Amino acid sequence: MSSIIIHAVIFAVMSSIFIVAGLRGLIAKRPFVVSQRWQAVMIILGLAPAMMNAVEVGWPKYPGESRLNMVLFIVLLAMLFGTLLLSLRGYLVFGATRPALRAALHYALGRLNLPYEESAQTYRLPTINTKLLAEATAIDGVFQINLKKWGNHRTVRRLAAEINGFFKTMPAPPKPRESYGLIAIGSALLLLGSWVTYSRLSIHAELRALEKPRQESLNR
Repeated sequence: MSSIIIHAVIFAVMSSIFIVAGLRGLIAKRPFVVSQRWQAVMIILGLAPAMMNAVEVGWPKYPGESRLNMVLFIVLLAMLFGTLLLSLRGYLVFGATRPALRAALHYALGRLNLPYEESAQTYRLPTINTKLLAEATAIDGVFQINLKKWGNHRTVRRLAAEINGFFKTMPAPPKPRESYGLIAIGSALLLLGSWVTYSRLSIHAELRALEKPRQESLNR
């Protein structure tokens, strides 16, 4: 029963993240920037039910069985998820057009006094000896910005803040289709989670109903 509740909460959190992001874009009526680590959170939440099932199935059921393998498995999962969170150091820009993002990047680089050499989706930054990547994702209106070289997390964080500041003060037409798409994805996840939870609760109730007569006969 506890696993059913945990899975329902996971679906609720995942759907809420998409719906809130979509509503934020529609209400603010401007693009916005969030940490790329939200991607890691979504990946972890998406994998969590399967991982929980694996732990539940593999956990020793009888006294005397060794728990070492499952403990090592859990530790390995925690290390993998932690590495994933640490590796995603960039940011995501939601609801922007390519021209609007380009203007925001020019503004941010100028504010930080970072000379650049622009080519396609790359900005070479000679003063800090790295490249700024501004790549479109598979979702229309969502871009990923990151520095190619590790060790410049403070710089990319300041860039993200300046880009967000540009969108707050400068005209940058949003892309409402992307916001509606996020809301649609969140709603679909919410419906799927509700259906899965209802199905599992129904199966659980049926199993309990089948076990009740057997338990009563044993008690006699």
